[in-house]
Amino acid sequence: MNKLSVLPFLVCTACIEASFTQIVKNDVFQQKRKNTVDVILVIDNSCSMIEEQKKLATNFDAFIQYFEGTDVDWQMGVTTTDVETDTARGRLIGGDDEIVLLDGDGKEQERVKYDREWLITSGQALALDPTWFNAVSNDKRDHWCEVGAGTPGQANASCGLDAEGSGVDTRYGGIIVTEIMADPDAVADNLGEWIELTNIDTVEWDLSEWILRDDGRNGFAFPAGSIIAPGGTLVLARSAEDTLNGGVIADIAMGDDFTLNNGVLLLGPLTEGPSEIFAEMVAQGTSGSGLEQGLEAVKLATSPDMLAGTNAGLVREDANLTILIVSDEEDSSPDPVDDYLSAFAELKGDAAYRDHSIMNVSGVIGADPPAFDGEPSCRSDNGAADYGHRYVDAIEKTGGLVDSICDDDFAPIVAELGLVLSGLLSEFELSRYPDLESLKVGLYATDDTDSKLQDLTLNTHFTYVEERNSIRFEQEQVPDSEQYIVVEYQIRSGG
Repeated sequence: MNKLSVLPFLVCTACIEASFTQIVKNDVFQQKRKNTVDVILVIDNSCSMIEEQKKLATNFDAFIQYFEGTDVDWQMGVTTTDVETDTARGRLIGGDDEIVLLDGDGKEQERVKYDREWLITSGQALALDPTWFNAVSNDKRDHWCEVGAGTPGQANASCGLDAEGSGVDTRYGGIIVTEIMADPDAVADNLGEWIELTNIDTVEWDLSEWILRDDGRNGFAFPAGSIIAPGGTLVLARSAEDTLNGGVIADIAMGDDFTLNNGVLLLGPLTEGPSEIFAEMVAQGTSGSGLEQGLEAVKLATSPDMLAGTNAGLVREDANLTILIVSDEEDSSPDPVDDYLSAFAELKGDAAYRDHSIMNVSGVIGADPPAFDGEPSCRSDNGAADYGHRYVDAIEKTGGLVDSICDDDFAPIVAELGLVLSGLLSEFELSRYPDLESLKVGLYATDDTDSKLQDLTLNTHFTYVEERNSIRFEQEQVPDSEQYIVVEYQIRSGG
């Protein structure tokens, strides 16, 4: 069995050059093993960010495409640029959501807002105690009880509460939320989530053209003929197929237009349905402070008190740390940028001051200085973005990635960041300058010459970068973890 000649670690090596006059060269590379990495994603949740949040929410799969099916150990937590609201200030997003009903005129008729303090248990539906059936009382967790798989479309049983309510109160609206399955465990979230609405009025209600939404990206329009009789219910489920959705008999299927957040704070390889949870996390609405402080938010999120409590597990001792900030405004954090970078590096030890792969900052921001003072950095159909000078400073000093928040598509920067975080290399520098006509590249699964996967073609599978004397793979063609790349060529005259 023949072996490829390769150094024990990922380094270019000349394999068969026996003398200075030999003109044939073999360079052998082994792709890196993937990383262990923690990602802190900071979302601007001020009034100008709704469209940008939606764009980011749709790109989770692009971000983790280099993680899936491999040995990369990754996790991600999300916070916001709002450090003024008591419930924010670096607090990880997760377990918070709203169920909002708007009538045909856009008037809000019902709202149930829950947060992580509700302690929603996986596989447990929440049912409102019948004595508290009104639109004010169903905002209080104490008035709900866990009822296993739930009773969608049927009467709610008493929760056995110490204090009974006053019953139906139509002064606050005739349609209320009375049962919620936010975190099913019998089936996946995208099949098993559901909501029960109840008509507590004495007359029939027509919900045709009403909207079910949250304060983020969700929005579901009720179809024509959505009628609730007096005292009746309407069950809205992600899937209408009871054989797929856990046995729920649904009146209306919402599909992916409305999702319910659950208590996940940190996404990782074992998270079920991470794309959906990510979309809920980043779609934080626009009610946050207009004084965006992304760097301060990260400092608060990684403070000793936070890491010992609310944000436990966010920073792992053996993981690299990447901070990604998405904002259309300049950073207004109170301290100098270098002070924040020192605080972030300190989380990872002395090596992080020198090795930017251990700690770095990236951003989707107003990336370019304006032509004139007072002008925006860029404009898009969604508005203008200010130049994020302080963010750019942090990014440049830590070797991170930067892209414009005005771009129509966030997929390229998100995919590039995912590739960098995976630890995989997309470019390999050759030891001598090649005659391109003689360049041959083979991809191998192991260091055994019999393990060849394929021959790679110049300008089809890879390109040659003259200024760096390297071969480069585009994102979708990057060799997998620990594969071997063998490059054979004749040395160019003078190379």
